[in-house]
Amino acid sequence: MAGTKDTDGPEDLASLAELMQAPERAPAHTNAAADGGTAPKITRMPDGIEVVERRLGQATAQWVLQVHCECGRRWFEKEAVEAAQCPRCGLLVLVKIEPR
Repeated sequence: MAGTKDTDGPEDLASLAELMQAPERAPAHTNAAADGGTAPKITRMPDGIEVVERRLGQATAQWVLQVHCECGRRWFEKEAVEAAQCPRCGLLVLVKIEPR
């Protein structure tokens, strides 16, 4: 309800009305770069820190599932499958993915 005082909470907290009031004056900016100025230049790095710049590339990755039949034949699947047919013996195998 608007205008009622909450007696359950601590009394040292600011009221909502006090929080919503505009400050009397705006705080001064301490960041010169935000005002269009220049940031201070770094003349040297702290001891023990080495900075190396390198070119950053991109790569694509894909999970590959290795399936192993009872007959010893191994092959790869690009997607997780529940069952597959062995290319060597033709046996229909249920694929159980083991944790690492």
